[in-house]
Amino acid sequence: MEAVGVSLRATVWERGRAPREHDLAGGGPSDGLLWVDVRGDTDAENLLRLLESHCPGLELEMLTDLLAPDDLPEGKRWKDGSVRLASSFAVYPPFASAAASTSGGSSAHSVYQPVELLASKDWLITRWHDACEYCGSRLVGRQSPQGHRDLADAVAQRWAQGEGGGAGDLGVLVMHELALTYAPAHRALYAALERWELGLYGLESEKVKNHEEMERELSDLWGARARLRDWLNPLNVAGLREDLDKAWLPARHHDQVIAVDDRVDKALEELLTIGETLRASFQMLHIQKSEAQRDRNEAAQRRVETLAAIFLIPTLVVGFYGANTWVPGEQRHSGFWAMVAVMVAFTAVGVSVLWILHRRRKATRLRPGAEQLSR
Repeated sequence: MEAVGVSLRATVWERGRAPREHDLAGGGPSDGLLWVDVRGDTDAENLLRLLESHCPGLELEMLTDLLAPDDLPEGKRWKDGSVRLASSFAVYPPFASAAASTSGGSSAHSVYQPVELLASKDWLITRWHDACEYCGSRLVGRQSPQGHRDLADAVAQRWAQGEGGGAGDLGVLVMHELALTYAPAHRALYAALERWELGLYGLESEKVKNHEEMERELSDLWGARARLRDWLNPLNVAGLREDLDKAWLPARHHDQVIAVDDRVDKALEELLTIGETLRASFQMLHIQKSEAQRDRNEAAQRRVETLAAIFLIPTLVVGFYGANTWVPGEQRHSGFWAMVAVMVAFTAVGVSVLWILHRRRKATRLRPGAEQLSR
């Protein structure tokens, strides 16, 4: 519907029946609940003029909060809790978002869809805000709101099966459909972490990424986990399971509220597990970086030792033959060749000794790891 510069969709919901479209220009519904989905750009004053006759108790402050997107989910109450504002969201992993695929398909890339719900016992007003694109914890862009026709159809199916009630319960059904996206999101995050671990523990010939790139990817995964946790925490209301009045919206069916809370709790538990794995991954990466640095230091030390053997041993031999005393082969051609032979032999022996010592040190360092694998 287009009126007073406002784009919206209005539907009437009767318990146990499929919703039907409603024209606000024809007055309020004679029976059933009114769901108004606000779309496009608008302002609170225009929206209030259009809806105040259909939504008893609606005020300008309520619509102002509804139309203003929150950085994180946030709820408010008016009129002793009879009118409530709930902020919720859906989150889409990279494969579910065209925008994410155009951003390089980063494993830590997610698209968050904020949704504001304003409800009393007789009416529900919703607003899908612009979606936020994140790579890890970094906001990388915004896009138009995700389509939610499938969500409305799913809500209608559950409503027609008798899971309805007041307008607050209708809003909780919407929040439940949004909460269905949390499990795929944290599963995608865990799968990305497993792929990262395979890259870390793979064979040397399979490692094509340096430690700096792997550390950046791991930091992005940590940021993605922290972002999802920060968006979920405000929905995890203390005491919600015991007291229905603590619900985000003025609902009547406690079991529906608990169903949403269960999904929020489950997602937070999974994120806690992912956090523990991430900490262990950071530790293993630090160990590998330390070992790589030690290998580089040892390689440089070996080069210095080899060069020292190549130059110092011949220098010692030449110095010996240059002494002002008798030496084997003195004043003879055979003495020169004897000196050369001694230099070559001693240098070969010195380099061989260094090589053997290096192999023993390397075997000693790897032995504890081999013993752990044998266990």
